[in-house]
Amino acid sequence: MRNRAITVILIVSIILAVGSAQAKTTGYLPEQGELFLRALSQVGLTPEEVRINPADLGLWGGDRYKLKLLSMFCDNPWKISPYTRSLSSGLLANAGNLGTLVTSAHSRLDAGVRLGLVGDPLADTRKRVDKLGGECLATALSELTGLPVDSVIGGAAGRTAYEQVPLKVRQAAALFLFTVPKALRYREAGLVKPMLRLGLDPQTVYRTVFDYSVSTFAEEDAMTGNEVVDDLDQVLLIESLLDSVDWNLVNAGATLTAIAAQEAQKLMPAEDPSLAGKHFLFSAQTPWGAVVLRGAGPDRELPEDTLLVIDTGGRDRYACCAGTRDFAHPISVCIDLAGDDVYENKRDDVPAFGAGIFGYGVLIDCAGNDTYSTTYAGEGAGIFGTGVLYDMGGNDHYSSYGNSQASGSFGAGLLVDLAGDDRYDTYKYGQGYGFTKGCGMLIDCGGNDGYYANMVDHFNGGLYGANHHVHFVQGSAYGRRGDFTEGHSWAGGFGMLCDGGGNDRYEADCYGQGNAYWYSIGMLVDKGGDDVYRAGQYSLASAPHFACGILQDEAGNDRYTVGIRQSLGHGRDWSLAWFEDAGGDDFYQGARTTLGVSHVNAISVFWDRGGNDVYIAKGPSFGESEAETSNSARDWLLTLGLFIDGGGKDRYLLLPGEESYEASNTFVGDITDLDALKPLDFAGDGKTWVRSAGTPEAPGFLGVGLDSE
Repeated sequence: MRNRAITVILIVSIILAVGSAQAKTTGYLPEQGELFLRALSQVGLTPEEVRINPADLGLWGGDRYKLKLLSMFCDNPWKISPYTRSLSSGLLANAGNLGTLVTSAHSRLDAGVRLGLVGDPLADTRKRVDKLGGECLATALSELTGLPVDSVIGGAAGRTAYEQVPLKVRQAAALFLFTVPKALRYREAGLVKPMLRLGLDPQTVYRTVFDYSVSTFAEEDAMTGNEVVDDLDQVLLIESLLDSVDWNLVNAGATLTAIAAQEAQKLMPAEDPSLAGKHFLFSAQTPWGAVVLRGAGPDRELPEDTLLVIDTGGRDRYACCAGTRDFAHPISVCIDLAGDDVYENKRDDVPAFGAGIFGYGVLIDCAGNDTYSTTYAGEGAGIFGTGVLYDMGGNDHYSSYGNSQASGSFGAGLLVDLAGDDRYDTYKYGQGYGFTKGCGMLIDCGGNDGYYANMVDHFNGGLYGANHHVHFVQGSAYGRRGDFTEGHSWAGGFGMLCDGGGNDRYEADCYGQGNAYWYSIGMLVDKGGDDVYRAGQYSLASAPHFACGILQDEAGNDRYTVGIRQSLGHGRDWSLAWFEDAGGDDFYQGARTTLGVSHVNAISVFWDRGGNDVYIAKGPSFGESEAETSNSARDWLLTLGLFIDGGGKDRYLLLPGEESYEASNTFVGDITDLDALKPLDFAGDGKTWVRSAGTPEAPGFLGVGLDSE
């Protein structure tokens, strides 16, 4: 009897163990998990084995400042799809809450502070503003400057101008100004005191780090081809700052500033008759910049340093605002309620329009078809601080040169556009870009938008030929690689472009559109519409060197065109690449090493969930690993290329031209006559194919493709 009981227990245990193992296996996978299981089984893998083992990775790297999220993805790449979807959906759902968006950006850097989670951080300030009534602004200015009320508002003449300011504008300004001392205290404790303990002069550091940050990629010299080498003293200076700053305190100040700016804006509804068309002008000086409140009327030039600007109407021109232009002016906020405005900053060395450099810059534009133009560090840029550009409506045009349009280097940059058909033009390091300890998030909630990387006016293509350009744009991230110079490498940051819908167009050359380099994460997410993507190399979900590149398009009949190679789900050197198109009749014009190809210990996934698709490529492609033997453990550790098509009637065609690496950097032109192309015999509806490297010296290089019907 006892033996029978033991037998029953053993049988039950085995059944539970098998069931648990099956649940664990399928639980690792996204939708259409059975297709992944079938494909992986062809090369003898289980989902649990598809990972980058930290012990293996540690033999080759493990850079300083690596993000926790990257470690999570390496441990379980199957989390990439649901995580990316939930993050992007959450950002769009909370697009109306600046505090939440800023916290989310900081959280990607492992230093988010959730002000407002258990209450209103401005509750006491609101009560005080209400209690003070019309004198709220005068009191706030007096406390901020330490001067008597009559003095700070400018005597009798100032009192007249003060009384002309609508009550709601005074209340809005006061609500923000009452929060400034607390935000400054966070910055003082988290940033200023650590710098002073290091014996550094803050303004000198400001200028040194700014000059370093706007040229983070070691570009090749157009004349000699030699790389620009970073100054070692600058590298060591920045490392000392990174290791000394209290990021939680710095970010708490940024979050409070963003919340206070938005709550101030909400106190001034555009439809309020007391604001529309009213003429007024009041200004006051504080130690941290001017406070300027103005109504409808002709343009008036702003002071160079502004703490707060509120403009209630009219078509305005701004040469500078909402940018922390030196260390002594750490907060700058501008709120414009209406009008087709022009924001144009022509100076290379002055940040503006939502730029937080060693501080906090916030620009809120509530309405109108606006034009934004800057060179470096603007339109949502953060360097040892946080910058936010928040545009609430209109068909807008954003243009810049670099480190702009949601760019974070040692800080966070956000550009949020709630509505309209918008155009974004830049050259490099923007449109959702993150450098070391940096996060850039561009969130566009809707409209038919265009995202363009300039490929006409500038040159830095060295590595890829004189006609190509290195961008790091449109959901891209980068880290400092020092393994072949002085050994001081820094992990990269987090870059994300999230578009909520519409028929959009994305154009770039090398490094962009869900790309990451050197221990960083780059994401491009498009929630819907018939979109067009054009890119060159290391783009469209691509990651070289210990990084993770992701592109997730959730709906629409999309067109993807690659001009060089190593794109559309391509990983290299311990990297992860995840390309996912959720549906629609899509067109893929790839090239060599596209559509789910891996090199040297990378894991690359290309996944189209459904639709009648066209695939065109040549050479290694469609779920393949290409061996690069090194006579080391790298040859037998996992390298995986995976291609999955989840449904529909598809065509697999050969791209014309030579298949060699050297001959694959020339764009063959847009293909329209599909019948002129040669069909591929190994791939097709209902087929499974194995494209492992298959060499005895590289047994770890595996590749597989599957078309479900």
